[in-house]
Amino acid sequence: MSTPAYQTVPVTCPSCNNRFVSPVLTIIDASQSPEAKALFLSGQINVAVCPQCGYAGMLSTPIVYHDAENELLFTYVPAELGLPEVEQQRIIGDLTNRVLSSLPPEQRKGYLLRPQSFLRLEGMAEAILQADGITPEMIEAQRARADLLDRLLGTTAEDARRAIAQENDGLLDYQFFQLLSLNIDLAQAEAQEEAVGQLLGLRSQLLEWTTAGRQVAAREDAIKELGTEVTREGLLEKLVETSRAGDSTKVETMIAFGRPAIDYVFYQQLTTRIEAEEKKGDIQEAEALRALRQRVLDVTAKIDAELQRATADADHLLQQILDSQDLEAAMRSNLEQIDDLFLNALALNLQAAEQAGHADRVYRLEQISDVLMRLIQESQPPEIQFINSLLTADYPDGTQALIQENLQQVDARMLELMQLVEDDLAQSGRLELAQRLAEIHKQAALIRG
Repeated sequence: MSTPAYQTVPVTCPSCNNRFVSPVLTIIDASQSPEAKALFLSGQINVAVCPQCGYAGMLSTPIVYHDAENELLFTYVPAELGLPEVEQQRIIGDLTNRVLSSLPPEQRKGYLLRPQSFLRLEGMAEAILQADGITPEMIEAQRARADLLDRLLGTTAEDARRAIAQENDGLLDYQFFQLLSLNIDLAQAEAQEEAVGQLLGLRSQLLEWTTAGRQVAAREDAIKELGTEVTREGLLEKLVETSRAGDSTKVETMIAFGRPAIDYVFYQQLTTRIEAEEKKGDIQEAEALRALRQRVLDVTAKIDAELQRATADADHLLQQILDSQDLEAAMRSNLEQIDDLFLNALALNLQAAEQAGHADRVYRLEQISDVLMRLIQESQPPEIQFINSLLTADYPDGTQALIQENLQQVDARMLELMQLVEDDLAQSGRLELAQRLAEIHKQAALIRG
């Protein structure tokens, strides 16, 4: 997916009259930038925050929304701008032409010539959600979650915030935590450190105060307790211990997370424990272990069935892309569905094609892999893209030239980010790449002075 194309506009804060610049997004392409669509639907798009007083408000700007999959082209011009009809048409015409010119010829269809205009952003959002199969009731529920998130963030006193959370426990469900996580991810991507801190603080409180939050926390705790290396013996001990405590959410999470370790030997070990308890005469413990064995069988059967369906879907998607005339366009329109299962299907198909000697299919699959890597790189923040460019450039001459060409970008924050990436590479065992980045980091610091 591509990074949303932001522009900057001058803004005067209505609270303190401070002048500053703020990014705005005028074209939202659902296929190329799903994150921009998510921002819009959550009401977080084109929000300017004054760096002096902290006042936040949505900017009035024209917007064009495009969704190739659902064949939607929507336009909106804020009435408060007071633009003459001719000027409105000129602006919208320019934005829609930019959408049209960005598409390959085979994707330019009749709906692009008939954009639907909206007088309210809320109306546009509802039309987008309805096209995605979201009912009015679901739209209202999501709007209520967004409003509740704003209300909680706007309430800083802990007692008052807790009271709001307890009053709305039913609305603070799994979908709410998804919305909260999305906002955290977006704030992190835009390096809004203060917002990230506020959102993480709210999440920590809601994990403790709400029913759904405690379930989410239980799942997270279960994964932490199992650790990174899950063995049959360790998993069995943790399941027995957690089952005795009566925490069904943690039990199911441990089964799901430890699924690769649950095999014939695992069931043998569990059966041996059941028989040992029977020999000791502890019938109650034996029955509890039998109930645990049945729980493991039920949960793993459900997981396996879901995995089979998802694997079949990934295989089907790969074949669709292989059959398409434009690989990149097909992949852009299906980026939200490309996950680890798709990558696994791609790797298995490539291996099979190489073993069978099908050169044409190997070439086609390698093309998909190359396009996917490029799209992944495009979706990364500009700072990470720059670091990746440095890592692929020749050292020291190539990296020196690249640093000097982008000297304005090489600030204290970039150097700090280089250090973080270097540490992450080292921790993940990619020592050679970490050492290379360390050398580039030193070079950048010297050039910057």
